[in-house]
Amino acid sequence: MTARTKNMAAILGGACAAALLVIPASGQAPTTSWGAPDLRGTWDFRSITPFERPESFKDQEFLTPDEVEAFEQAVRQSREAAAARTDYTENQGDVDVGYNSFFIDSGTEMSGTMRTSLVVYPPDGRLPAMTEDARERARQRYATWARPPRTPADRNSAVRCITGFNSGPPMAPGAYNNIMEVFQTEDHVAIMTEMVNDHRIIPLGDGSHLGEDMRLWKGDSIGHWDGDTLVVTTKNFNEHTAFRGTTEDLVLTERFTRTSEDGLLYEYTVDDPATYADRWSTALEMRKTDDSIFEYACHEGNLAMMLMLRGARLQEAEGTGDDQWLATWYRGAAAAVQDDEPDRDDDR
Repeated sequence: MTARTKNMAAILGGACAAALLVIPASGQAPTTSWGAPDLRGTWDFRSITPFERPESFKDQEFLTPDEVEAFEQAVRQSREAAAARTDYTENQGDVDVGYNSFFIDSGTEMSGTMRTSLVVYPPDGRLPAMTEDARERARQRYATWARPPRTPADRNSAVRCITGFNSGPPMAPGAYNNIMEVFQTEDHVAIMTEMVNDHRIIPLGDGSHLGEDMRLWKGDSIGHWDGDTLVVTTKNFNEHTAFRGTTEDLVLTERFTRTSEDGLLYEYTVDDPATYADRWSTALEMRKTDDSIFEYACHEGNLAMMLMLRGARLQEAEGTGDDQWLATWYRGAAAAVQDDEPDRDDDR
């Protein structure tokens, strides 16, 4: 058994042994048997709340219940209309993203915060401007991904299924696999995400981060309690990990607050001056769920990367190489940074 496996086993064993929790009065958040806020359980972070505030809500931070209902209905109708006009069986020329609505599980409800965007700072609900250096890094990445891969390193960590998408850190609603489970002891918290079946083991206390020469895919996380809120600071990301274009010098601060028996407020702040003109923050209310975490088979049989490389070598042999390898979900952001539009780089 490896040291990492032993560590995870200790966390799980401790969480099971301390499974008893203090039952709160109605409307109050539960606590553990040792008196800490109880974050344990499986949490659903699906949400159709826009990441950034739409122009239609320019000066409106919150919606009324009637406006939330109208927004959710409009999203459902839009999805139904899109599905009705899409031919999934014939004449589908672009098959790089072979999904239909059956595979999408991004939710049908807005976040319980009733905000018009997940971004809560800056106050306008929009991300700060990206630096020109960050935009140039993005242009170079997208140009590389548009060409046939020479090696696996020509593709990002998400395409290679190492980490990425909504697996965190930080965790953000995506197309599917929007679920995570929290395990908790007096001195550790472990977070398991369904996306990429990845986990983090977070020590609690006033410990020090790893040295600057130690760089990890998910960074180095340390947590502490600020009243009833678990605050997790993550540093020391490696150069291959980028959340919306960030660099390895990103300092990520996450806040987990149990708001009720069924509610968990999740907030995070991105601080990376090399990428954004200002820090920015989001807020999302997760919901307790009885669902279980299942296997995430990113590349069925682990064949996809090999097939990409085989396809690239075949193009080389036939002299038919092209620059159309960029996956559909990256094309909008790639066009924006090429045209210097005020769009946001989302390379994960």
